[in-house]
Amino acid sequence: MKKIIQAVLILSLSLFLPGICTMLITGRTGGNQRKMGVIVTLENGDQIDGEDFVIGMAASELSYAREEEALKAWVIVCRTNFVKAVGDKKEVKAEDLSLDYISEDELEQNNGRKVWLELNNRLEEASEETFGQVLCYGGSLIDALYHPVSIGKTVSASEIYSVDVPYLISVDSSQDVESEEYMDVKIMSYKDCVKMLSDAGYTETEESCKNNLKIEKQTENGFVQSVKTKDNKWTGEEWKDIFSLNSTNFYLENYGDRLRIVTIGKGHSMGMSLYGANALAQKDLSAATILSYYYPGTELQDAFAGEKKITKNV
Repeated sequence: MKKIIQAVLILSLSLFLPGICTMLITGRTGGNQRKMGVIVTLENGDQIDGEDFVIGMAASELSYAREEEALKAWVIVCRTNFVKAVGDKKEVKAEDLSLDYISEDELEQNNGRKVWLELNNRLEEASEETFGQVLCYGGSLIDALYHPVSIGKTVSASEIYSVDVPYLISVDSSQDVESEEYMDVKIMSYKDCVKMLSDAGYTETEESCKNNLKIEKQTENGFVQSVKTKDNKWTGEEWKDIFSLNSTNFYLENYGDRLRIVTIGKGHSMGMSLYGANALAQKDLSAATILSYYYPGTELQDAFAGEKKITKNV
């Protein structure tokens, strides 16, 4: 009888020990994460559930959203964009989604195992607490645009793309000016400027850059639409890429014999500011309040329980 009891105890431990170890390490029991039911095939061939992919999307931008409610808001934004990109498909390839994603392995390599365990745990908790929640406007999934740091306010889609989108309008995000990435300054010789333009396939001279370089057109809030010299012309996006700027909101200054490029904000400043969302969460605002602030007129819906009521691709 004693041997039978011992055998039962050993069997019980073998069944429960893995879960206990997981709980001790991460604070979670493991294996309880709810699934979306969409299979995503990663570039390496691995297959994961859509909700795990959403967690990987959120993990790709964790430098800004760290407060609990900001993290929830961020996961909802990621899920909204994922569900809209997937549509009615039940199996998709990650490469076809055009969504930022970082795997658990990459997250661990970039942050170390201890930090990775903490981050992964927090992301899973945010996923569980917001499971199924997506942002909708008029019953349709929105394009949940976001950016790391605004110019001190968000800007409308009509300003950047000349298209009116009712939930992508300008709202105050003045807390963003406190971010270390709110302003970036690059100073370079005109020789270096010419070289960088040459590497991008443009022929210029130092004299022309110094005397003729100017911003030709920009939006009311300073987003550059075109830059020109005597012989060349670039869009704001092209100039941003050539000089590795944080945004297209920049201005050019003749700084003695050098060029100074001052850039404001990081990203396009439309939709939710991740830095701003985190600052609002620090003021005890809920995820729902943060989302309704940055996407006015939207509402949270359950993508799965109310699947028939949500238009996924509009």
